[in-house]
Amino acid sequence: MDRLTTLRTQKRAYIYGVVEQVNGEWVFFDEDDEAHEFISLPEEVELFRFGQWVKGWLGEHGDIYMSERYTLKNGDRLRYMKPLSHAYEQWLAQLPDHAFFHFIHLINEWNFSVYDCLYCYNYMLFAEKGVNFLMFDNSLDMCNVQHYFDGKQHRFELTLQTGKKMIGVQLDH
Repeated sequence: MDRLTTLRTQKRAYIYGVVEQVNGEWVFFDEDDEAHEFISLPEEVELFRFGQWVKGWLGEHGDIYMSERYTLKNGDRLRYMKPLSHAYEQWLAQLPDHAFFHFIHLINEWNFSVYDCLYCYNYMLFAEKGVNFLMFDNSLDMCNVQHYFDGKQHRFELTLQTGKKMIGVQLDH
């Protein structure tokens, strides 16, 4: 599995909602019933059609471009990928593949998703050796991740609010 597929299959990877036309303007209502103007949505969305999610791009005036142009109707279901913070996205991109997939495995093992990250301090942007700090919340538990890195290894220390710990080490090849 590649990185993008791994990210798309994570729990809580998407924001789901329905669209309605209000006063002549299309509005997206997420699962919490919060209204979002279409201009605030990412260009790439997925439309639930014929029992499956179909990837498309938002156009102007309530159109979605897939293999064909589709004009939205009130009540159509959309979803889009949750955005990641810049520092966190950069951190994930900087991890070598073996460390990236090991990290995903570790947090998934404790029922956390990549998309549960509340905070990321990415020291790798500034140094070749050091520690990154990440905080995750899956609505049931909190998890602090310390990522120690140098030229030879990536070490992940995960600690839950209960004090339970897990350590995983990946050596660079």
